[in-house]
Formats: sequence, structure tokens, C-alpha cells
Amino acid sequence: MTSSKVASDDAWGSEDDYFSRPPTKVNGDASWIATIGFWMLLFLNLILGIIAGFADCFIRSLASVGKTAAEKGRPLYFAPTSWWYNLGMAIRLLVKGKKSRFVLFNQMRNAFGGGDWWWHGEGAWSWRHEAVRQTMASDQKRTAAFGAVTACCPEAFPPRMLLFVDGSEWSTVRSALIEKLTAKRCWEGRLPNLAAAMEAKLKPAGGFTLDTLDKTLSDNCVAFGVWYLLFGVELSPEQCATVAAWGASGLAGVFVFPRLLQRIAFNRLLKRITKLRKDTLAVAKAHGLQDLLVSMNDSLGEYKRPTAVEFADEIMYGVNFAGVGGTSHGCWNVSQFLRGEGNDVPLAGLGADVPATTFPPKEKLPGLFKSNPTAFIKESVRVDAPVTSATCVFKEDTEIDGINMSCCGKPGKLCVKAGTMHQYVLSMANRDPAVFDNPNAFDPARPNLDKMLGWNGALDDPSKYPRICPGQELSVAVIQTVISLVKEVADAQIV
Repeated sequence: MTSSKVASDDAWGSEDDYFSRPPTKVNGDASWIATIGFWMLLFLNLILGIIAGFADCFIRSLASVGKTAAEKGRPLYFAPTSWWYNLGMAIRLLVKGKKSRFVLFNQMRNAFGGGDWWWHGEGAWSWRHEAVRQTMASDQKRTAAFGAVTACCPEAFPPRMLLFVDGSEWSTVRSALIEKLTAKRCWEGRLPNLAAAMEAKLKPAGGFTLDTLDKTLSDNCVAFGVWYLLFGVELSPEQCATVAAWGASGLAGVFVFPRLLQRIAFNRLLKRITKLRKDTLAVAKAHGLQDLLVSMNDSLGEYKRPTAVEFADEIMYGVNFAGVGGTSHGCWNVSQFLRGEGNDVPLAGLGADVPATTFPPKEKLPGLFKSNPTAFIKESVRVDAPVTSATCVFKEDTEIDGINMSCCGKPGKLCVKAGTMHQYVLSMANRDPAVFDNPNAFDPARPNLDKMLGWNGALDDPSKYPRICPGQELSVAVIQTVISLVKEVADAQIV
């Protein structure tokens, strides 16, 4: 073993020590005592959870109590209302929302009065395009949370990952990420060879067609493409499957479960998440990326992590949870839309909650993509956002108007304290009729397409959005490469 390798291993640190750290910020209503209480009162909890799942007045009351609980630090005596609320939301997502986050958001907005705000978890949610755009253009204050709920750290998330920090620490880590990985000069030279490399590793029997490009293959292609461009490595099919598990068809849906639900499941899902994190680090080491990650950690100055494995785990979240996961959702959107089918947003609609999405004639869609792939991808992201929402916190006390937080009352004013979570919803903002004409129509030729809010910013002037995804161009390039391999697209006449 060379001396440089020894130095790298020493700087890397112990993965066993890193992944065995105790949980942080365990609120009383998510303690093991609360978990035992949930199972002891399971029958009653199921009844009240079902009521919360279908009765808007009850879910509003529970949300109001939840707001008070969050302000008090979520002590143990608030556990019962948390049980009923979480069960009710699960029913709303799985049954009323048809497993669609977009549908759930719209139904919750209507449940709270149909205005610009509603409440969920530990925070207030907003959806109007201009309000969301202004939030994304601001210097956001962040916290360790997803979906306006405290994140399960460190078992599911590293507490100092890029999405959770702000200020000078955020800018230092982000700059290192851009400098070494996501700047276009770092990967554009590999792009001309990506399609051939992808075909050589992943081409199915019969070639790439809309029939053979199923969800698994699409996700694996994205995993291959992101790692090929960022790191210059070719993942094996088995490694692609590991990396693809960061997406929606893998574990992405359970990463965001609050600690209470994780403990109700006896932490089985958390163990799967930990295994995925370890397996992903093993993939990185197998391709010789250890020294790169050590050097990036060394460049962080005062924000250097005690061991490089901590920083590597954080970077793998950015690359895989956000980069691979978001891009795989976007790629599957495009392939589904080419088939005339939907993904997270049901195309048929659900009445007043979610109007139907309309498309050009199915036979013209491959030609539309071929004529302007970038516009087709952007419109796909507008119609069905891979990243539906993001969490920041209110910097000061704020008064919200037009939200109904009572059981049987009417919309009124709500005061939220500084530090309260604020969830801004990109997926709904992209269908704001005040900005987009005929917002439920799929139209890549719409003149103001770049006003769509995707990759955590608007593309008409990305420089205005400090936290816009640094891999936005790479994401589009990977999707375009995958879809351009599809025979129906390659053979299509340009529209």
C-alpha cells in the first residue's frame, strides 16, 4: 500500500463509528415511550386516524394542535394527536391522493380554505408562483427538515448536508462542489461519449424503445449518466442498481418519514437507508474516488469535517438523493409523457382538486421532443415537478392571511413565529394561472416556459437564485441522452 493511500485511509475515518452515532433532536412525541403508547392504543389510533383521513375539520384541528406542539418543542403529551395526524395524512396520500404528492397538496390547500397557505407538519406551506419565486431568490435560512417536518438525523440524513445548512458554511461547501464536480467545464468533455458508454453497459435486448425502457432501466440509465459525467467512471449494472435506489422507485419515499413513523416500523426502514449509504460509499471507493473526496474535505477550511467519510456521505446525498433521484423522476416523466401516460400527477385529473392534464396528439410527441429536447424536458418538469417542494424557515414573525386552522370556522389570520418552518411548493406554483396560460396543458412551445420553477430556481435568470441546483444543466443533458436513445424518438419526424 502506498503512503498516499495510507494517508487517504487515515483521513477517511471509521465508517462504523460514523454510522453508529446516536440520534439527535429526539422530540418527546417521537420517543420510544410514545412509540410503545402508539402500539398499545392501536385500535383507537386507527379509528381516529381514519377520521382524520377523511374529515377536513378534524385534520385542521389536529394541525392546529400540531402547530402549538411544534412551538413547545413537541413534548411527549402531544404524542396522541401526532399519531392521529400522521395516520390521517397517510390515508390522504394513499387513498384520497392516489399516492400523488401533487394531489395531496391540492387537497390540503382546499381543506384549509383554498387560499394561498395551508399547514402541514411543523410549518406553513405556500404555493403562489410569485411568493415561491421570491422565497427562492432570497437568502434562505435552513434547518434539518424535509416536508416541514424535522428530519431523522443522523440515521436517515447527515445533519450538516448541503440542503440543511446556510450562511458561510453553505457557500463554502457549495463552492467546493461546483469547483470539483458540477461546473460545466468539469463534465462537458465527457458528454459526447455518454450515449455510447450507456448503450455498451445497459442496452436491453431489442434496443432502447418505449416498451423496453421501463422504470428500472430508466433509473439505471440516469444513475450511470450522472456518475459518468460527474466522476468520469462507468458503473456496472449492479452498481447502477445500487445508485438508482436513491430515487423514487427505491428508498426516496421513505427517507422523509418522520422519526415517529420510522420507530413505529421498528427502524427497519432506517436500517435499509444506512445500508444504501454504506453501499454507495463502497461504489465510490471501488472507482477510486476516495482521494477526491478527501481533498474536497481538506479544502473546506473551518468547515472541514472531522473525517472525510462524513463529508463524502454528505456529497453522496447531493449527487444521488438530489441529482440521481430528481433526474430519474424527470427522465421517467419524459418517457411517460411520450407514451401519453402520467407519473406523480394523474393525467385524468381528480375533479376540482386536480384538473386533467391535456396533451398534443400522442403520435406527435416523439417529434416534439426531437425538435426541441430542452423545451420538452423543461415543460415535463413544469407539469410534474421531480422536486415538489423545499423547506426553509421564517426569519421573523410573520402574519399569514386566509388560512382556516379551526374545526368549523372560516379562513382568517395566523401568526407564525420566527424559526417556524416554511415549505414552498414548486409543483403547484408551476400551475399558477396568474403566470401560465392554460397551465394544465402540456406545451413545450409556451413563450414563458423559462419562468417555470424547477431545480430550485427559475431558468429565465438562474443567477437570481442562490440555491438553484448546481447540476441543472447536467441533469437536462442526462435526460436528453437517455431519451434520444429511444427508437421512437430517433425515428421521429421533427414537428
